[in-house]
Amino acid sequence: MLTSITALNNDLPEAAGLLAKPKSAAQGSKASAKDVVEFGKGKAVSNNDAMNMVVERALDKLRSVVSDARKELGLPEDAEIDTSPDATADRIVGFALGFWDKYAKQHGLEDTEEGRQAFADFIGGAINKGIGEARGILTALSALSPEIDDNINKTSDIIQNRLKDFVSNGLLK
Repeated sequence: MLTSITALNNDLPEAAGLLAKPKSAAQGSKASAKDVVEFGKGKAVSNNDAMNMVVERALDKLRSVVSDARKELGLPEDAEIDTSPDATADRIVGFALGFWDKYAKQHGLEDTEEGRQAFADFIGGAINKGIGEARGILTALSALSPEIDDNINKTSDIIQNRLKDFVSNGLLK
């Protein structure tokens, strides 16, 4: 599965500006109509409207994080990213195993199955925690569809298998 970063950016609604700390006039903020909330004028804001404003602002922050990450990684504006479970697991495991040498040195571990298992236990726990947090966020946003949940499970299984392979065989260079 390929996901275009540009498509992700363009498919998200414009944000309403709720999560950033508002700047005072003295700080040089230029407020627009969507930056102002007036109470007591017009109709009441429904729970649905309020939730939409929060979600839109969160999506604006997400677009900003994606844009910053894209720039940091040197990915072109229209870059496509393979979001399949295999490719996602490769990125996660590749990043995590990049810390093996430093972790081993800091903890006096040798490049043996026992040493690699200690690292895999540590890094696997951190990865599992991150997966759980991501699943929790998606659940809270009512965005955890059965297909997404299945892909998360597949990705997690692949990660665990790759960590087991690392424990048995070490880093493949």
